[in-house]
Amino acid sequence: MNRSVLLEVFHSTTLQVAPGTLTVAASWRHPRRGSVVCPAHRLVGAHLRQAGVTTEYRPLYDEDVRDGLAASPTTVVAVSYENPGGGHRGIALAARSEDTAALRLAHRQIESWKAVLRTRRVLHVAPRTVERTGDGSPPPGTPVPPQASGDSGSPWRACGCPARVRCLSEENAQRALRRFLARGDEIVVVGVPADGAGMGTTWPAGALCPYGGRVATPQQAETLAVADPDRLAFVVAPGAVVSEAAAVLKVLRRRFPRLRGQHPREWCYTMDDLHTAVGSLLSQSDLLLVAGRGVSPAVRAAVTHAARTGVCVRDITALDRLGPDDIDAATITVLDAEDDGRLYRAVTRALDGLGPTSHVWRHVGTSTAASHSTRTLTTP
Repeated sequence: MNRSVLLEVFHSTTLQVAPGTLTVAASWRHPRRGSVVCPAHRLVGAHLRQAGVTTEYRPLYDEDVRDGLAASPTTVVAVSYENPGGGHRGIALAARSEDTAALRLAHRQIESWKAVLRTRRVLHVAPRTVERTGDGSPPPGTPVPPQASGDSGSPWRACGCPARVRCLSEENAQRALRRFLARGDEIVVVGVPADGAGMGTTWPAGALCPYGGRVATPQQAETLAVADPDRLAFVVAPGAVVSEAAAVLKVLRRRFPRLRGQHPREWCYTMDDLHTAVGSLLSQSDLLLVAGRGVSPAVRAAVTHAARTGVCVRDITALDRLGPDDIDAATITVLDAEDDGRLYRAVTRALDGLGPTSHVWRHVGTSTAASHSTRTLTTP
């Protein structure tokens, strides 16, 4: 890819740019390479506008752009590269030839983005819709549900599923809690439930405090004190990572052999799947980009993994916050932190214009199945 990168200056006698303005090419025609598309033009323009520069976006196909023309009113500073899938991509900025300040800025911008043009992988958690079965569980092989709901108010369920997706895990947990309370059991809630950040609700709210405690780690399970070991019951908190909850339950079952609890069929594996997905992506990544100001379940899982593994995290709250230093990496994981996905799409589109990009989607799905019943054959 590096061998095909060209940094060039062109001139035009017909291209008109207003004084004090930089034209950011949405696409343009190279004298020899032909049509050049510019997926990163909004990103470049956002940085210029942040710096107080008046900009406009437009294609430059119909203009007379040449290597050298006498008395040319407009100068175009451009970088382009060959796209392995065919055609060429790049960035181009046009300014009046007499506007030396604008031309210096155009050169600096093009050179800064040229320095980070490279072939890269961009990794994503697959946005697939989950269809639930009659008991609220996803069918076998279903990948992680989409981490954007489009609903306002409470976009996420306590378990991490989008609010629009049917999931009975919270109802199942509450029903198990009531059942154990009716038996007079002492209850422990296993796992860390949703904390309300971007999730809409927490669980089990005030119902938990009077009746039991919470155990989030095996170490806490080792020191748990109960009044009657023979009457201890557990409920798995919606939003808990099931693999982490299972480690806690292993300790509790060893310490309290008569432990009873909620059936595993009623647990939700969404957060477990998200942790598995983002963990596998971040193990291959140089950088995590979080697009948006929200906190989706996928982002919460990814930030937790990044803190454990030391992967650098960049919060991109606006397109102009995505700078050259934020993309100078061979493998980048990008996650959507908001409901509408607009900034997420803008970020991924910009990356497509900053070097040949391969987008990789990771699918992780866990499902539960009802127990197989035994059919009795009667001989007539």
